[in-house]
Amino acid sequence: MNNSGLILRIVLRVFLRVAFGFVLSVFSHTAVAQNCISQASNFKFITKSKQQGLLRFENEHNHQRFNYHALLPFNDYLDFAYKHINKANPRANMPCPAITQTYQQLVTQGTRKPDPTIADIIAPFELTHPNRNKVALLIHGLTDSPFTYHDLAQVYYQQGYTVRTILLPGHGSAASALLNVDVSQWQQAIKYGIERSVQDFDEVILAGYSTGAALLIDYATKHTVSPKIKALMLYSPGSEPHNKYGWIAKWIDAIPFVNWIDKDADVDFAKYESFPLNAAAASYDAMSLASISSLNKRPALKLPIFSVLSDIDTTIDTRATLKLLSALHKGNSIKYKPLDTLVLYGSTDILPPDFASDYTVNNPQCTTPQCKKVHGMSHIAVVNSPQNPHYGINATYRNCGSFINDESLYKTCKTTKNPQLGERTSANLKHYPALQRLTYNPHFTELKMQISTFIKNVEQLRTTTR
Repeated sequence: MNNSGLILRIVLRVFLRVAFGFVLSVFSHTAVAQNCISQASNFKFITKSKQQGLLRFENEHNHQRFNYHALLPFNDYLDFAYKHINKANPRANMPCPAITQTYQQLVTQGTRKPDPTIADIIAPFELTHPNRNKVALLIHGLTDSPFTYHDLAQVYYQQGYTVRTILLPGHGSAASALLNVDVSQWQQAIKYGIERSVQDFDEVILAGYSTGAALLIDYATKHTVSPKIKALMLYSPGSEPHNKYGWIAKWIDAIPFVNWIDKDADVDFAKYESFPLNAAAASYDAMSLASISSLNKRPALKLPIFSVLSDIDTTIDTRATLKLLSALHKGNSIKYKPLDTLVLYGSTDILPPDFASDYTVNNPQCTTPQCKKVHGMSHIAVVNSPQNPHYGINATYRNCGSFINDESLYKTCKTTKNPQLGERTSANLKHYPALQRLTYNPHFTELKMQISTFIKNVEQLRTTTR
């Protein structure tokens, strides 16, 4: 080989090494920059994901089920759920710096790593209190994940409770996982969580959000409730869907190739944005189990009840919820009735004329300039703090599902510098055409105090009746 050929080979080799190093550097930089927070604000990716369903389908994997009936140790359950998320969720290993106070405590306790992935953030958890004899079991709602309770977990923990969460079957991966789930699977998970907690602790508080609340009401009125269970706490509780045609979902779902109500981008790492017909059918079944007509056939619920809801909730019918709460209160024991508490956001005019006069009703009022910019409390906002890194005031994620069929308004909602916030009522959508659905509770600090007061009253009653 002549010298010119050797020089050419050396130059080419150096060039390839430099080029390859540059490509690796760019790829590495992109990988670091792309995380669950930045992806949720990348409108080009949002559009592509919405159109192509990039995040709508879970990974192919062996579908194994946890043996709920065996009442295996809770740590076994947590390990199973975490492994399932890592197998099924297409973004399980994506960096996710949505670090809450609850997450920081889990790191300190050695059950999470300092640099979280999406799997770390959304997986069910146990926030262990040194007290160890009291537990709050928190059940999330339809399309959600245990991240729902990262903010409220602190309230229970500060009251001396270990906090446990459950991942309902069909959740934690992608919306397609809800295509084949049914209410009996959720009931099994709820039953396991409750009975395992009753076995492990002396005192148990049950709390549920939306569909999770309906499932808890179903359990508590269908089974002999352990005396260890001290209270039932309901956030935006599922009573009846706002859409009165929810019962049709299962029949439409039976039509071949008709599977989805909504097809969105699914960039919300903690909650599905796309919505299958089967999910609506299963949720309707869950709420039917907790309906007044179903409860009339069962023994009355004998527990103190704490509830939080919005007067203009567009997911759940608030009037139906108030009727349900009134019925539960009417059948409650004399010693528990004085503890029954309702936190109602919005107008009290929605209270029915025959609503129990001895029910404690808290009606928070808007007193800050920031709060006055909010156009009503949404169904999904109740449980989240304004400081939440994903759903709070300074978060980049925006809930714009009201406009998935209108590209112009969808883009405006996702990208405008000054979005309007509130519940997606017809009046609000008319006045604020690109309304961002409120994802945090402006009254969260007050809510923490109301929860603490309720728990203290429950504990005081327990002490005086021993």
